[in-house]
Amino acid sequence: MYRIYTEKTVDDAVAKGLNELGVTEDDIKIEVTDSGSSGFLGFGKRDAEVKLTVINPELKTYGSIEALIEEKNQAASPKTATEDITSETEEAVQPEIPEEDVPEEESVEISVDEVRTDDEEMINESPINSAAEETAQYVSRIVHEMNIPNETVTSIKDNQVTIEFHAELAAKIIGKRGQTLNALQELAQNYFNTIYKSYGSVFLDVEDYRAKRRETLENLAVNMSKKALRTEEPVKMEPMPSFERKIMHHVLSRMKDIETYSEGREPNRRVVIIKK
Repeated sequence: MYRIYTEKTVDDAVAKGLNELGVTEDDIKIEVTDSGSSGFLGFGKRDAEVKLTVINPELKTYGSIEALIEEKNQAASPKTATEDITSETEEAVQPEIPEEDVPEEESVEISVDEVRTDDEEMINESPINSAAEETAQYVSRIVHEMNIPNETVTSIKDNQVTIEFHAELAAKIIGKRGQTLNALQELAQNYFNTIYKSYGSVFLDVEDYRAKRRETLENLAVNMSKKALRTEEPVKMEPMPSFERKIMHHVLSRMKDIETYSEGREPNRRVVIIKK
């Protein structure tokens, strides 16, 4: 099951496909068949082209792309955009979020009531630069309310906004296996979506944690694939956010004897590794 999408850029083509199919990047395999070209003096210009293939076994049961799109349209909620944003925020933030195991420190607790501000009423569009800065200020205030003095540096590449924290108590921002940082990223993404209506993603980092975590996940994926081959039994990973699951899927996609898929519902969705 696959469909090809074309747009001016690869990101726009992927976003168009994700929106039409009603899936996440974790549910599909993305192949760039043509990265496109801006041409020269108007000549040779062509759109980018991507091939989106459904890899989620649950979605494959629909049998065809058309059936999947029809199901997505039928399941569309009549709720307003504001209600959807509130619902997603409340689901993303759990009453208790464990922090890094640091002696004599108390667990960080984030509640929706503590982080709501009057800024949530602002639903107008903003350019990506100003939206990124507003989002950085918003999430920085949340961290300050956790009694963690901090500063942020914001950068933008294509449609990805990166907000990097600088703080002495970096371990408290990260939390156990990155759970606090992931929760803050979810809040930042939801807030960003209310003020920037085009496609864009928010990425939070502190002390280069994301790069270190990527290396850990890549090594873990390889080790667990060896276990799956040895035992010939499915290996189920711990729940993790979609961008971390995507790292594991990508690493293991290079192994001809291994297949991966995700199961469960957010926030308890996990990668499963099996022998082909």
